[in-house]
Amino acid sequence: MTVFRIALSTFIFAFAALSSNVSAQVLACKVTVQMEHLQSRDRDDLSGLQRQLADYLNNTKWSDENSDIVLNCNVQLIIKTVTNRGSEKVYPSEFLISSQSGENYYDRSCEFAYQPGQPFESFRTSFDPLLDLVDYYVYMVMGGEMDTYELNGGTPFFNKAQNIANQGQLSNYATGWTKRLEEVILNTDGDHIPLREAKFYYYEGLYYVENEPNPQYVRRFAQAVVERLARVHNKRPNSAALKRFMDAHFQEICQLFQFDKNRDNINQMINIDARHRDVYEQCAVGS
Repeated sequence: MTVFRIALSTFIFAFAALSSNVSAQVLACKVTVQMEHLQSRDRDDLSGLQRQLADYLNNTKWSDENSDIVLNCNVQLIIKTVTNRGSEKVYPSEFLISSQSGENYYDRSCEFAYQPGQPFESFRTSFDPLLDLVDYYVYMVMGGEMDTYELNGGTPFFNKAQNIANQGQLSNYATGWTKRLEEVILNTDGDHIPLREAKFYYYEGLYYVENEPNPQYVRRFAQAVVERLARVHNKRPNSAALKRFMDAHFQEICQLFQFDKNRDNINQMINIDARHRDVYEQCAVGS
């Protein structure tokens, strides 16, 4: 694990002068709640939701082990309508979360109940359809991010996400939770272990491009990345997880190939990710 890797992913190590604040949070999320489709009285009921979500995300201590790391992210909650379910108002919604390193998720099938002023507690004894949705995606993003710092370092976070998905399936708000369970299983199954390893080697390679230039190390990490991406592509060519990684990194991955002595890695990338062929064909080698 490269401790002093800086600005190569969305995780940023905090300075000691800020440690008293960072110890209480590991997220720095910008939150937007959109509810343009609702009537004014329903918007009034939700007027405090954006602030509550931001406070919850940014003031919860998500991990005791990684409290010195801050994850920057953007969260959007798009509330489409409101329905009545008994005495509760239920809000069908869409949820988006994104990080600078490409751990991005867009969920179109969310629903939750909400009462104005209801407390947002991080320690709960029962399933909460909104907060557990948020928790699930935070852990999915953190799992992907920690994989970039240590080989399979995201496993504890993916396990937490899977536990939440299992609870969601059994709750009164089961909409979408089967798909979410499938998503976390997809990220962690045997076919995708090479992708998780590729993330780690990718950022290690970029470190030796940008911070401590070392052509030999870069070539070694570039080969490790391409070999592992190829393994995933050969077994799961339509993998959503592989597509998410390529969409996030295709524009910068050429940096890993600048010290290559031939175009073998680039040709492999064209085969793995033909959608971005034009970009890979512009990659320069032999620097």
